Amino acid sequence: MASLRATPLIEDEAGTAGHQSGEKDRWKPSAIAADIATLGTGTLLAGLFNVALVFVVPKLISVEDYGYWRLFGLYAGYVGFMHFGFADGALLRWAGRPMEEFHHEIGPALKYLFWQHLIVLIPLCAITAWVMPGPLRFVAIAVAIYAPLYNITATLQFALQGARIFWPVALSAVAAPSLLLVFLLLWPKRWPLDWREVIGLFLLAWVVPLAFLLAQTKSSSIPRREIGVKRLAMECIQNGWPIVMANTGVMLIVYADRLAVSWATRIQDFAQYSLAASAMAVPIMAIQASSKVLFSHFAGVGPAGRKRIYNFSSRTLLIAWIFLLPYYFALNVFVRHFLPKYIESLQYARILLLGIPFLAAIQILQMSYSYLNGMQRRFLTWTVVALAVSLGATSFAAFYVGSLQVVAALQVVILSGWWLFNECTLRGMTGQTEGEWLWFLGVFLLAGASYWLAGGLRLNVGVSIVLYCSSAAAIMSFSCRQEMKLIVRVMTGREGDIREV
Repeated sequence: MASLRATPLIEDEAGTAGHQSGEKDRWKPSAIAADIATLGTGTLLAGLFNVALVFVVPKLISVEDYGYWRLFGLYAGYVGFMHFGFADGALLRWAGRPMEEFHHEIGPALKYLFWQHLIVLIPLCAITAWVMPGPLRFVAIAVAIYAPLYNITATLQFALQGARIFWPVALSAVAAPSLLLVFLLLWPKRWPLDWREVIGLFLLAWVVPLAFLLAQTKSSSIPRREIGVKRLAMECIQNGWPIVMANTGVMLIVYADRLAVSWATRIQDFAQYSLAASAMAVPIMAIQASSKVLFSHFAGVGPAGRKRIYNFSSRTLLIAWIFLLPYYFALNVFVRHFLPKYIESLQYARILLLGIPFLAAIQILQMSYSYLNGMQRRFLTWTVVALAVSLGATSFAAFYVGSLQVVAALQVVILSGWWLFNECTLRGMTGQTEGEWLWFLGVFLLAGASYWLAGGLRLNVGVSIVLYCSSAAAIMSFSCRQEMKLIVRVMTGREGDIREV
């Protein structure tokens, strides 16, 4: 499998590829672009299936049942915490290395994860069965069953992406949502369907990517060198626990609005807000795919090289968001025609899309730069502070203001403030200046205002799209000319120098 690794990220002037000592002057974007295309294809397909699920599930079950299904999805998003940093420490340990150098550690890693989850989750399930009422008890136990499925699968994905072998990761990303969609379309033909069956079929669908990745990472051609499970676990957890804590904090911040709404409102209101948040699946999965690829590539670049590509990457994320915004108009048409019971959710989705560029910059760039520069604990501290502000503000809005639009707007404000705070604290590593932050915010405000105006005039959808796209083209031609030129060169196979931007 090591032969499938991507081409190196940096090339010297003589054409020698590889990560050697000393800083290189040229950055080869096609290396990243090829891997993003591989994983991005899988992510796009997975995103399409997830979008289909967002709209198919509420058609098959009641609004109340959909609320319980989304409640499971909300808390299932935090099961990554249950490996206590082991998987993240393994990713740091394996990132940028060929498979043959660490393949002997995969077996002990899976053995540790299996027994660790068993020891932790069995007592928790027993307590849950005793103290929680019926629907919540089912949700909690289902989340506990999902935890080992997710964490073992994620560790196998980390091994492959650490070795820059992205095609199995892409296929495994597609498997679970596509199978779940097939199950949901076939099940009602023979049996009744409610939220419990949906969760059960979800868990069944996750068994397939786990089995696939186990097969992909098992190879008798690689000599086996034993490593102690205890030693591997201690080293990975020691390096990874600040990361998993920070990642969990990031996820809590990202979903703080949904948590507050789930605590403060009826299950039906939560279902409306959750549908709007779930409609963000396409941009969020694109963010996650880019983060996985870029982290493995950044691991092979020195500090000066990372500074050179940070500015370009940040601007590219903003440009991608500008191209993405017409997604709202398509979402509007779909919901009004096929899910009229959920028209209320559109007002929340329209606001939440404004937070995507800040979330992308935080997860793809700022987190990666913090971890690769040994700042896991400092980033964790910042995340805890941001989490306290986020949960406090959104909970106050949900409980006392009573407007879910205010909750959504607060979420966008919090993400933008957290992004700016991180930019200030990481400026020594990223090389960013006040002028570059003002450029980012200026372009964001111009594009956001155009999007908001086009979506609020109650025009025909086609006219709204034309109006927005015309203004977006004017904004990019005025402020993003150099970035667009380099993006075009990369997409057409011609290399560009990051110093040109």
